[in-house]
Amino acid sequence: MTDAATHTGVDLRVATDFQAAVPGDGGWDALVAGAPDLVFLTSEWQRQWWDSFGRGQLLLVVAERRGEAVAIAPLYADEGMLFLVGSGGSDYLDFIGAPDAELLGMMLEQARRRVDDFAGIGLYHLPVESSTTPLLPDVAARLGLELHREDTIGGPYIELPDADAVTRFCGRRKVRKEEARMRRAGALRVRSASGAELDEWVDLLLAQHSARWRPLGVKGFEGEDASAFCRAIVHAGHRGGWLRFTMLEWRGAPAAFEITLIRGSRHLSYLVSRDPAIRSYSPGKVLEAHVVREAFEAGARCFDLGMGEEQHKLHSASGVRSVANWFLYP
Repeated sequence: MTDAATHTGVDLRVATDFQAAVPGDGGWDALVAGAPDLVFLTSEWQRQWWDSFGRGQLLLVVAERRGEAVAIAPLYADEGMLFLVGSGGSDYLDFIGAPDAELLGMMLEQARRRVDDFAGIGLYHLPVESSTTPLLPDVAARLGLELHREDTIGGPYIELPDADAVTRFCGRRKVRKEEARMRRAGALRVRSASGAELDEWVDLLLAQHSARWRPLGVKGFEGEDASAFCRAIVHAGHRGGWLRFTMLEWRGAPAAFEITLIRGSRHLSYLVSRDPAIRSYSPGKVLEAHVVREAFEAGARCFDLGMGEEQHKLHSASGVRSVANWFLYP
């Protein structure tokens, strides 16, 4: 379903399903094409996320000029709040098509009118460097809302301009030492999943992930919704060529897994696991070195180590890409 409203030169539609928002994936993804946010804003990712986690009312606000989509605000309403689709499980989120403050304000107003007992707008994981960020004070003023910024966190990344940079990262002494130690103790190999292996590998990864984090009280990807989403994106990404699923196999058993998301020359480490029983061998670090080298050979020039500023990431990072959570309240 769609609902339409017209503003000076721009038509605004509010769609409640993805197909009605921008028929076919081409128009939506054409707007995403210039974004540096990997796959999180693509129609495939947004749809898979909504199918797994969606609650409340989907409100996809589309701005069109002469029948062509120029911006999309992918929102949903839940318990009086508006959120970006993908909130929770997506490292970077934003509006699509880089609307200016006036247009973004109009789009948010269209969504707000459809929310009973409106309580505010939550914008999670908005990159600090996004063109949207400096617009928010103006947008909040246009909507008569108060703007609050909370919880700035970062995603360290490694720049890979040439083979020498890759060798410096992948050939670190500790990594070489641990890999040699593993090879002395048994056969070691790195391989990518075939289509027939995806489901089995997802089960093994989730079991490792749970065994590692559950003792620390971290749920991670436990639960039917989270595991269904993981399985869905693995299959979709494998088919579409925007996801690589890699395993480090040691002595005939899985030692570590990594799911990498791919968009152009930027690759991102999305989900990793390792066998906690062999933690002392650093299998995750050994696998990471192979994944980064393979990413470079596949054309990556920047490798995002994933959200979180843990010391082991910062030690080797070229920089940190920060995100912030913003809230607009009445």
